[in-house]
Amino acid sequence: MRVAVLGSGLMGSAAAFRLKAVGFDVSLWNRSVERGERVAKELGLNFYANLAEAVGRAEVALAFLADDEALLQVVSALPRADGLVLANYSTVTPRSSAAAAKVLEGKGICYLETPVLGGPRVLREGKAITIVSGPQRCLRLARAAVDVLSSEVIYVSEEIGKAAALKLAYNNLLISFVAALAESMTLSESYGVDQKLLKELLLRTAFRELAERYYDRMTEDAPTGFRLALAAKDMEYFCHASSEKGVASPVAASVAQILKLASKAGLAERDYTAVYKFLKSVGVRG
Repeated sequence: MRVAVLGSGLMGSAAAFRLKAVGFDVSLWNRSVERGERVAKELGLNFYANLAEAVGRAEVALAFLADDEALLQVVSALPRADGLVLANYSTVTPRSSAAAAKVLEGKGICYLETPVLGGPRVLREGKAITIVSGPQRCLRLARAAVDVLSSEVIYVSEEIGKAAALKLAYNNLLISFVAALAESMTLSESYGVDQKLLKELLLRTAFRELAERYYDRMTEDAPTGFRLALAAKDMEYFCHASSEKGVASPVAASVAQILKLASKAGLAERDYTAVYKFLKSVGVRG
């Protein structure tokens, strides 16, 4: 299968690596030509600076884009490509996802929402949990590429927007937990409690698995798997999506504000667990 990967960030690069490793014919496009060329060279892929050329020979395009704006810019720039399937792995709002689907429908391109649970490492290993919304006929056409990145594929609905909403719901829980853990660590330390004691306590509770996965990442200089600036964006998108349905999201709004402040403090490109270092540096204020 010929696949075009649109976006060479952490997730796009990981997907391209996996697809090539298992024998797919992979081409790469990125808005930043310099970065795209560098990643393509590292992975041994063909890089196309022109979007139309990148998708011109592809059967399936996989989009790994930063936000709503990037998604809508890309789908608007795509030429008519009858029969092409575009699977959107980006975390976006349901509203923008639906708008993208409408634009692509007029270009003969079949659109799927395919956000994943898991970071670059699980994509490279083909172990992501993929949530899918969109026409089942389109999923059948793209299934080989979707499956090779996934340990499990959860089909939600033909209705665009539902998979996007589920991904935002999941990220809200994950990111809010990390922020709450950072706050709890900061408080316990302010009272002179040894870091190890809080971790040992969590390991005896329902938080065991989360503590095992995230506690050490908070205290160490963890490599970036999920950029803090993107975590802030996802929390904002959760608030926007909630507001559209008349649902209150005060916790998410508070976490979004904390992450935006951390981004402005110079941590935007760091892993989102660096929110602990931000709270520790400024103190927790009511």
